[in-house]
Amino acid sequence: MSRSILVLGATGVSGLAFIEEALQRPNPPKLTLYVRNPSKLPSGTESKARIVKGQLNDEAALATALEGVDTVVSVLGGYPTFSDFLSRNKSTPLADDLKVVIKVMKAKGVRRILALSTPSYAVPGETYTWKQSAYLTMPPLMTPQGNAEMVAIAETVAAESDLDWTIFRVPHLTEASADLPVYAGLIGPGYKGSLELSRASQARWILKEIEDRAWIKQAPALGNF
Repeated sequence: MSRSILVLGATGVSGLAFIEEALQRPNPPKLTLYVRNPSKLPSGTESKARIVKGQLNDEAALATALEGVDTVVSVLGGYPTFSDFLSRNKSTPLADDLKVVIKVMKAKGVRRILALSTPSYAVPGETYTWKQSAYLTMPPLMTPQGNAEMVAIAETVAAESDLDWTIFRVPHLTEASADLPVYAGLIGPGYKGSLELSRASQARWILKEIEDRAWIKQAPALGNF
């Protein structure tokens, strides 16, 4: 692999798993980590990756970060709070700021983006089993803000017809092995993925999809199996 990848959400658990997996490749990609707080990155990261500090809506900092980049990987995720649960808050600040990221991507000629989302983001053609339907009713009830945020991220990315986007919709994320196989496909009676996905195997899947481009303008659901 020889790519130049900008990572959004690099200091989160999924972001750190992606960085670790990418950098241990025999021919690792060049990583640019766009972060608000570089101190949240592990010690020594600065010697292995380019770090750019900035907010998601900072066009100048984003332009610097996107210089020389060919692929954007977003593992941004919401952080639901109890107050959001009580107030039924459904604000989407990350998705709102992602529109700024996409604007700067286009200005810099970057067309490829892979973005983390939720199975609550419905894809045309999916038909759910009763178990799948029951599972999908829980996020909007239990984490209204987080669910709204992740659905809005998918909607924001999918609206960009001139980008080569892939939305990967994930279930419960775990710290299990990177070696677990990942199933990708539409949710329905024939879906083989489980309701869990290890962050390390997610990272491997992302890196593979960057190379294979098998899911351009599609939103597969992922799950270990």
